[in-house]
Amino acid sequence: MPLHIRTLSIVIPFHNETPEQLMRLLASVNNQVGVNFGQIDVQLIGDGITDWDLTQYQLLANLTVRFYGYADSLGAGYARQAGLQRTSGRYVMFLDADDVLQSVFALKPFFDAVSHGNHEVIIARYLQQARFPDGMHYIPSHPHDWKSPVAKWFNREYLEAHDLKWHPELRIFEDTYFVGLACELASDIVYLDDSVYVWLWNPRSTVRKDNRAFDHQLDEWAKSHRFFFETMRKQAPQYVARDFYGYMADLFFHELKFPPADDAAFDREQKKLLAENRGLWGNPNSHDQVTAIAQKLSEQADGDYHGMALDGIDAFLQKQDKLLYQAFLEAQSAPAGN
Repeated sequence: MPLHIRTLSIVIPFHNETPEQLMRLLASVNNQVGVNFGQIDVQLIGDGITDWDLTQYQLLANLTVRFYGYADSLGAGYARQAGLQRTSGRYVMFLDADDVLQSVFALKPFFDAVSHGNHEVIIARYLQQARFPDGMHYIPSHPHDWKSPVAKWFNREYLEAHDLKWHPELRIFEDTYFVGLACELASDIVYLDDSVYVWLWNPRSTVRKDNRAFDHQLDEWAKSHRFFFETMRKQAPQYVARDFYGYMADLFFHELKFPPADDAAFDREQKKLLAENRGLWGNPNSHDQVTAIAQKLSEQADGDYHGMALDGIDAFLQKQDKLLYQAFLEAQSAPAGN
């Protein structure tokens, strides 16, 4: 590897965050101890922002901060991909502009890990700051989190070898796609028990704004998984059946908790997903497999669906059969060449 390439590139997309929020995050990076700042570069990506004053960041003595922006807001995934393309570090770490590293020791465990091997993905823990009636609480992430892009390092050579990129068509659930693939395809993941990052409470964030409308965008949820399965069929077909039936069981509970904001849009996307995986849903045992996985999810003590009943799962499975049949009829009636 060329000597001029640094160990770590930090990519920070931002859209409507304030200069003060960015300074708070960058200061938490600047204050790290036990690391070589000559091995770190920081890239800000302005999603829908073409001009940004970097003068104030010159106060951060340990960091050299670069900026790149573009006129149209295209989402966090697009911004992270733009950051990937404009950095060259051996590893890349994604930080959200409205968050903060947890302590001055947040980066050291990562540097220690890569000093002993060229690992593909390194996963630490993070805290989610959540508002409750009695005040703020801090909820620890799962020790083997495969969803959030934060508190992780991704090996650039590994990403390039598998052509793993943030999908340009996903404005939300883009992390479900990218992080899921990066972890699923990896053969060398290091898990750190250190908590290194705080996902701060921000009512204007994509996940929390409009009374968490994000959770009800099931059409985008289905789309992200459809793209996920497309890549898995090419790169790791041996895992597609397991992941597909797992998705279907998860979807049963997800739809119960978060009814779709747009039923028609959700049905359209789910039909596409089922049609592309018709060999799996056409399996005579597909209903039984999904039901068995759903039962395990309900019994999983630390899971998101612990204690939820399976009432209605038969109707859910029958609806999936109907959607697949509709997809077949639409394909049959489509004009030749489409």
